[in-house]
Amino acid sequence: MMRTSLLSAPSQPLWSRNFIFVCIANALVFFTFQLLLPTLPLFVRQVGGREDLVGLIIGIFTLAAVISRPWIGGWLDLRGRRQTYLVGLFLFLLTTISYLGITSLWPLLLLRVVHGFAWGAVTTTAGTVATDLIPPHRQGEGMSYYGLFTMIGVAFGPVIGLWVIEEYTFTLLFIFATSLIILAWFIAQKIDYPPVSSIPATHILEKNNHQPFIPKGTALPSFMALCTTLTLGAISTYLPLFAADRGITSIGLFFTVYAFAMVLSRLWAGKSFDQKGPRPALLLGLSMMILALILLAFLQNLAGLLLAAILYGFGFGSVHPSLQASTIQRVLAHSKGRANGVFFAAFDLGIGIGSTIAGFLVATLGYFSMFLLCIAPLILIFILAMQKDPLQSTE
Repeated sequence: MMRTSLLSAPSQPLWSRNFIFVCIANALVFFTFQLLLPTLPLFVRQVGGREDLVGLIIGIFTLAAVISRPWIGGWLDLRGRRQTYLVGLFLFLLTTISYLGITSLWPLLLLRVVHGFAWGAVTTTAGTVATDLIPPHRQGEGMSYYGLFTMIGVAFGPVIGLWVIEEYTFTLLFIFATSLIILAWFIAQKIDYPPVSSIPATHILEKNNHQPFIPKGTALPSFMALCTTLTLGAISTYLPLFAADRGITSIGLFFTVYAFAMVLSRLWAGKSFDQKGPRPALLLGLSMMILALILLAFLQNLAGLLLAAILYGFGFGSVHPSLQASTIQRVLAHSKGRANGVFFAAFDLGIGIGSTIAGFLVATLGYFSMFLLCIAPLILIFILAMQKDPLQSTE
């Protein structure tokens, strides 16, 4: 069977100019996303939305991203990366600046749909470009470093976002977010994008006739990613409100500590994946995430919150890059775009479902039960990871 690698020369360096550029551009996009993630629940209140609608606002964004990702992934494999990335970033720019004109709930819902579509296009493309540029034998390490750049946004975005709206206004927040996307767009223009696979588009479509959007080998790691991000959606959406109810201030520190813990774990997890496969990182990471959720359920003070941030950050930072690298290893070279699309669609779907279900659980059972019930999908992944070579390459 013919297989084509975009850039598979043994001497190909990891830290190329193009790889650094795509890492920086993606970091700016994630920084913008993280600026808005913890502040949007408060913005919903400002425009007259009820607390139970917060999950819907987050969820509809995610649903739009989920729908766009497989389609964008297929487009990447057939038409290339550059145009998709630049157009996606421009749409992301337009939607970000449009928050300045929002004064009521329904326009916000519509804007979140378009913003979610743009988010799906931009992040799917960036992830695909990164995998194109990483040497095949260093996929785990390379994706970990790629993820480290996004951690800049995770570490500082929520803190800065919450500080801006506390000291200034949402208007300044949205202007700042828009300026970051403008910078990302200019950086993206400087990237020399690898060409798409040399296999003709018609041949690709014929070979994937039975699974046009879901390449073989992506289902299991994508499902495991979905289960993982169910908990991330619940925490990201409702932790600020939960902490406020408990009288815990400086909630932004959770996201900063969580991000630095992810940085440390990714440095280990990527090399562990390349040397030992995904299982060690998965089992350790899942165990730490479960402990973090138990801590949150019984949370009483800031010290407990920060300990939970360390555990959850280290755990998530071990699990996520291992699953993404497994996805890329299990597909043919000309299916990377769709594989990334499916993986990140599952990632986003988990966040959307998690935030929506968490809202229902909080309204009916309270925060304590919500955090404990979030453990269930992690236990399921743990059981799957215990099976013999669950994520071995299928190529």
